[in-house]
Amino acid sequence: MKNSNSILALLAFLIIFPLLPSVYAAEKPNIVVIMTDNLGYGDLGAYGGMRAPTPRIDALAAEGIRFRDFQVEPGCTQTRAAFMTGRMPIRSGNSGFVQPGGKSGLHPKEITLAEMLKKVGYKTTLFGKWHVGTLPERQPQMQGFDKFWGILFTSKPTRVGSPAYDPSIPMQPILEAERGKAARKVKELTMAYRPHIDRDITNMAVDYVKDNAGGDNPFFLFVSFINPHVPVIPHPDFRDKSGGGDYPDVLMEIDYNTGQILDALKREKISENTIVVWISDNGPTRYSPEPDQNGDPGQWSGDVGSAWEGSLRTPGMIRWPAKIRPNWVSDATFHIMDLYTTLARFAGGQVPEDRPIDGIDQSDYLLGKSDISKRDHIMTYYLGELAAIRWKQFKVHLVKYAKRRAIQSPGIKVFPPLFGLYNLRTDPKEEYDLWGSGDGSTYPLIIKANQLRAKYDKSFKAYPHADYSNMEPIE
Repeated sequence: MKNSNSILALLAFLIIFPLLPSVYAAEKPNIVVIMTDNLGYGDLGAYGGMRAPTPRIDALAAEGIRFRDFQVEPGCTQTRAAFMTGRMPIRSGNSGFVQPGGKSGLHPKEITLAEMLKKVGYKTTLFGKWHVGTLPERQPQMQGFDKFWGILFTSKPTRVGSPAYDPSIPMQPILEAERGKAARKVKELTMAYRPHIDRDITNMAVDYVKDNAGGDNPFFLFVSFINPHVPVIPHPDFRDKSGGGDYPDVLMEIDYNTGQILDALKREKISENTIVVWISDNGPTRYSPEPDQNGDPGQWSGDVGSAWEGSLRTPGMIRWPAKIRPNWVSDATFHIMDLYTTLARFAGGQVPEDRPIDGIDQSDYLLGKSDISKRDHIMTYYLGELAAIRWKQFKVHLVKYAKRRAIQSPGIKVFPPLFGLYNLRTDPKEEYDLWGSGDGSTYPLIIKANQLRAKYDKSFKAYPHADYSNMEPIE
């Protein structure tokens, strides 16, 4: 009898064992993150934008949670470092911008979101812009991605005839690489190719979904679009489509490309258990004298490269039909760092315990198990300096930036080290300085800001961050 039971148990195991990978994959959601480059809060229809129709993105926003207080960092490198590590970028040495060929970017000892997901069975792929390291050991294929196709640096190609143009200097390469292997150049990011690169990224993403939908492992697909970063050049299919010029044309292009990826998920019947995150890495640039080259920060002030809200508050939405309720418009504060810890929880990943992680696990809020966000403050460091402290709806500025600036113009340090205190609920343009009221009513807010600063100063002393001295404000 014992032998019969043992044989039956063995037969059952042999029958079930081949199914285990499929069961494993089904339990873990696929993750698709779509990130645009310098798209403003007011650029999309779902956020009040009226320059161009964006029906696919607006529909996506209605199918899950649409944040009205989604926060990022002041620049491309900082935001991407925060997203990849769940840490304030100053900790990883990325409060400035990556220099091509320099030692800046994510150190190999950082544990990226891709590396964390790899450890729990995910396939990982990046199509598009990286901008957190150009040296071989700091490229995506060495930082947890199985496959990479795209650019390592900023998405501005050199224009033939510009003062910076020299035919003997190669254009920025478009690279392709597989995990652990040296990247190879497949194209150059020329002005002629600039309007076509996002279409190619989209087509690769669609093919990737098709090829991996029925696989034994869940996947993490990071689609990092080049648009609408300057120079704003729409794909030929969208030129003059909006009637408003290049930038609105590109908004329609982004919307179309987003729809292609969402349609691929639906065709492969994996939408239900796929988390789709749609975000922008920064607020818009607004320094061009041509209005159709500029983005729209909506009701907020400022643009990319500052601590004004127009730089830090961007569109942000998450869809997961099986778990996150639709038609949810949230005023909760959610920082891009929180994606690291929240996605780790959803995927069963292990958040590092040997270093400070600043991202907050917001899974209970997204799943409706909690009514409030766990995040009540944000520390904004930029170019090595503490630029602003946000607590609830109040924000203290410590470095003064022009609200409309020449590209990457530096901020001005002020003395005393406080030039503005604003209530973002009553004053979204950050125009009415509460500190200047002089009646003492704001003292408790300043005390709170100083307490938060002291907390992080103590953390920085216990865990010194990487050197950022070779990072300069270039874009």
